[in-house]
Amino acid sequence: GNVDCAHVLTFGTEREVVDATRAVIRAAGEGGGLILSSSNSIHSAVKPGNYLAMWNAIRTYGTYPLALDGWEGCDMGEAFA
Repeated sequence: GNVDCAHVLTFGTEREVVDATRAVIRAAGEGGGLILSSSNSIHSAVKPGNYLAMWNAIRTYGTYPLALDGWEGCDMGEAFA
């Protein structure tokens, strides 16, 4: 579970990180209690922008009550305005 630090956080785009973060929230967030993080660690190969995109997505979409219905990706400008 959680956001893949070996591939998504290291090699993905910020958009892919937001999509992956939202997918984790959708899969495991219902009912509360989700503690979202990377899949292992934030190692030196993780792109700083991707790390920030993950945390901004957590802050934007990971609050209760969850509002993920109808979501099919996001525009980065809308997500972090």
